[in-house]
Amino acid sequence: MNGLNTYILNYQGAKTDRNKKKSISIKIFSTVIGIVLLSILFISLFSLIGSGENTSNFIKHEIESGESLWSIAAYYYNSNNVDLRKIIYNIKKINNIDSAIITPGRELIIPLN
Repeated sequence: MNGLNTYILNYQGAKTDRNKKKSISIKIFSTVIGIVLLSILFISLFSLIGSGENTSNFIKHEIESGESLWSIAAYYYNSNNVDLRKIIYNIKKINNIDSAIITPGRELIIPLN
């Protein structure tokens, strides 16, 4: 009878060890999921905050027939004493334009400073 009691005690001890391991695994899994969700929340929050910045420094311009990069740059920087070649370079860089050929209907982003 003494051996049977020892077996029962050992079996119950093994059961609690399995429960402890399950409990620890669940806690770790919950922690990882919580960290991932918080990261997604913070990334979303900061991307929303950052999306509104610097919109006043640019203007959208739809290219009309007969316009060139030079005429567009001159229109927005006519009163300023600036080198239009630098403005055209910036317009091309911002809009990923490789040549001076532009097509009507395309929208350009024009830097205003």
